[in-house]
Amino acid sequence: MRNGRFLRVKHWLYSIVLGLIVASPSSFAQDRLRQSLNNNSSVLLQQGQTITLEVTLGSAAQGQSALAPYLAAPGTWRNYVRGNAALIPFDRLTNDVQRQAVLKLFPLDYVDASGWHHFVRISNTRYPETMKALCYWLTGSPDNAPLILGTDANRHIREPLQRGDRILFPQPFLRPVMKEHCQSLASRTPLSPPVPTTPLTPPKTPVKDPIPTAVSPLLPSTEARVVEALPQPGKTPVPDEANGASAEPYRTDYHKDLEYGEDREGPYAIYRLKPGESLYSAVVVRFTDYTHNADVLLACEKVAARTGIKNMHHVTVGQRIKIPADLLSDQYQARGTTQRESYENIREEGRRLQAIRTGTRDLEGVVVVLDPGHGGIDPGAIRESDGLYEDEINYDIACRIKGILETTTRAQVYMTLEDPSQGFRPSNNTRFVHDKDERILTTPKYLITNKDVANNLRWYLANSIYSEARKQGADPQKMIFASIHCDYIYDETVRGMMVYVPGTAHRKNQESHTTGVYAQFEEVRKNPVASSTASQRVQDEALSRTFAETLTRSLRAHNPPLKVHSIGNPIRSEIRRSGGKSYLPTVLRNTAIPTKVLIEVANMNNSRDRQHLSNPDWRQWFAESFVDALRSHYNK
Repeated sequence: MRNGRFLRVKHWLYSIVLGLIVASPSSFAQDRLRQSLNNNSSVLLQQGQTITLEVTLGSAAQGQSALAPYLAAPGTWRNYVRGNAALIPFDRLTNDVQRQAVLKLFPLDYVDASGWHHFVRISNTRYPETMKALCYWLTGSPDNAPLILGTDANRHIREPLQRGDRILFPQPFLRPVMKEHCQSLASRTPLSPPVPTTPLTPPKTPVKDPIPTAVSPLLPSTEARVVEALPQPGKTPVPDEANGASAEPYRTDYHKDLEYGEDREGPYAIYRLKPGESLYSAVVVRFTDYTHNADVLLACEKVAARTGIKNMHHVTVGQRIKIPADLLSDQYQARGTTQRESYENIREEGRRLQAIRTGTRDLEGVVVVLDPGHGGIDPGAIRESDGLYEDEINYDIACRIKGILETTTRAQVYMTLEDPSQGFRPSNNTRFVHDKDERILTTPKYLITNKDVANNLRWYLANSIYSEARKQGADPQKMIFASIHCDYIYDETVRGMMVYVPGTAHRKNQESHTTGVYAQFEEVRKNPVASSTASQRVQDEALSRTFAETLTRSLRAHNPPLKVHSIGNPIRSEIRRSGGKSYLPTVLRNTAIPTKVLIEVANMNNSRDRQHLSNPDWRQWFAESFVDALRSHYNK
């Protein structure tokens, strides 16, 4: 009895201590918590549901030795380096470091013979802790949440979880690394984290707080989440060189390399040029999402004029480059703008949908529609001297994906296009010969003699597949449409994969093509109109963006790693053109399948990307990465 009374008093005192910890404004922001693990690393908890380890690096050369002790796969250390810091998602840490991270973030937690006793620390209305996230960290599966809530010890617990709630995760449910008994950190000496083999030298200048860009599979994300910057008392407005006016104090509320301000010409962002950078790539291509050369050059002129630069070829290191806000892509807009709010809402919806989605095994029940871009009279991008034709490359990669899916998974696979002379066999060619016999697999088949007709028939065919699958009971959230392409970006330094998702702003309530040549096709007659509601369009973009994020992670995690577009955001919701002429490809506008992406696998104007595209091994690696992304996205 006395022991039981002592434990009750102890837990009551812990609740008081927890309240003091949580109430402290220095402990954590509303949606972000940081705890030091050792002198060079910190554990971050974001939105109550994602854990990331941040490691400060003295130099890039120290990356391998500094990060290896933390990583389950030390050879992947390069994937996590961001400047002079590294950001490692929870599921890439060693088991021991995962345990230490959870204990650091929740210092009142302890483990005994009954299990892991967790005291809820964060319960704000927007980003509370969730049973699914806790179960993922402690038991290895978010699906254990209802089972643990159903135990006698937890019958009083209700979601949303409230600060101070004590939840018991019974020993049989715990991952092996979480089973070991321990006292709470509040009552003992902190655990010793792994010590890097090479001492780290602190950087001379303070490192800005980077926000995790890779998180656990429960809530995937590749984009930095928003954390409101704290005001900087006493910061003096910086004179505005362009027009002599005094600018408002800058705020750094989104991107670590951007500051925001406003003058009489309107809002803008400031970027400071680093050594070796140019206006073209480091500023315009990176922050505006323009890729066509004429659009980039026009934007460069606008940036130069706004900044007061007379010669764009002579800009100095550290110069403040002023970027007009109307040039910025949505994700780089200042907080509070309509574009930024829309972007954040889409991402939030993606997290919600991913959290409630039921998983599959071996992709059973998943329907994959592969759309090799171009074909027939339309070869797409060409490098004739290298024997590279975009349509042939697209088709080969799609055939490889199809082959892997059909031999190693239970997914249903459809192609929108067939090359009858090749069939669906992958090619080992390093140089291609362009033929024109590709056909869209409608009823009847369409030999591609008009690329606009072919593009419309692709989505008509996809919608027909979607309609028939739904009649057979397929889950619409387990269907995906992937259009495979190669980019040709004027800036030959740009490399790697880029993904387009269906931006809501460029889709209509209805669109159709039913007259003339279209009338002969069964798919058009059965489903003549592509229609969607505003809420469906938001959901489509959210689902598509979530898969695109998974795909980028899959490429980076592949052995060997595959290049992802690194100048600007690799995931985009529109093809931007100057003068407000931005648009969305037809297949993304009108395909009814909710998850839909257009993948630019590489830049054919980059010499290294061309070497990869000509290499059948690399094309196989890309196909493997795509299938790995499907497994990661849909399996549980």
